[in-house]
Amino acid sequence: MFESENILGIVVADKEGIIKSVSRTNGSLPSSLIGAKWYDAFSIPVEEVHVAKERSPEIFRSRESGEKLSVFSSYDKEGSVFGFHILVEESCEGDSYTQSLNKVSCLGEIAPWIAHEINNPLAYVSGWLQIFLAETEDADPKKKTYKTLISEFERIATLSSSLLDFTRQTPRPKRTFDVNQVVEEVVTMIGYTLKNENIEIITDLTLSDIVVYGDSNRLKQVYINLMQNARDAMPDGGTIHINTNDFEDDSVMIQFRDTGCGMSREELNKVFCTSYTTKDYGKGSGLGLSVCGSIIKEFSGTIGLDSNIDQGTVVSIILPKCSWDEHVSNVDQ
Repeated sequence: MFESENILGIVVADKEGIIKSVSRTNGSLPSSLIGAKWYDAFSIPVEEVHVAKERSPEIFRSRESGEKLSVFSSYDKEGSVFGFHILVEESCEGDSYTQSLNKVSCLGEIAPWIAHEINNPLAYVSGWLQIFLAETEDADPKKKTYKTLISEFERIATLSSSLLDFTRQTPRPKRTFDVNQVVEEVVTMIGYTLKNENIEIITDLTLSDIVVYGDSNRLKQVYINLMQNARDAMPDGGTIHINTNDFEDDSVMIQFRDTGCGMSREELNKVFCTSYTTKDYGKGSGLGLSVCGSIIKEFSGTIGLDSNIDQGTVVSIILPKCSWDEHVSNVDQ
């Protein structure tokens, strides 16, 4: 899991996150880190720091240097956290991490122009469709087609807005919504395309309403990305299984399982690294799963992958649920 030549050192912090000692290995971690909070020292935004109360590490990445931080909680005899051991490693992508940041920076500069060029023709075509819809009799089968086209144009406009939000880091309004409904919308949206590529989608959704709080369009973005990844892993066709289930008492699990080519252990360790991709040059930026991970964190959830060569991949997302009373209260506001 850890390659010794990439390890820069180990940092020890107390339960408040204040660094107490620095052990240098192959790198040059400065002793001046002592006394600072570990997330400040490595440029980790404090709002992203949610160290899990379990013995497996929580992984972070320095915004400035790209260094990988594996944060292990330390426990006393009573099982209470009394500090942290932090393994610091070099960026798994080296210079490509900096290059990916430059790409995102460039995207931020051109995104407004792209959105403008997309939205102008969208508004023009959508306006004419609205006129056609108003002039069409209810019994005319074209009326349903017009409604579908208008809905899709609205979706494209929302995606264009999401592009701007991503580059500007603009917060979107949040609300409660049903996870199953988002799954069904995505399957409807891209199911026909996948069917033409000999890919079958099988859904097994829990019968009960599973309500979460957040931005449903952002979660939809995650679903679409995962299904596109599954499609790319099955060039000769295959099956995508999508399951939703209650998880423990207060969470929901959404799983995407494909019958594709799978990944090695080494690839699994890097899939959430910015700019890392298993796809051929020009067919993937490596930003997809990195963005998915960030979105799931917005929901205070977790995302994990399990895969084996020639045995497919399983992606598991766990999100905190809202009670039905919280949902009704949110809808009434």
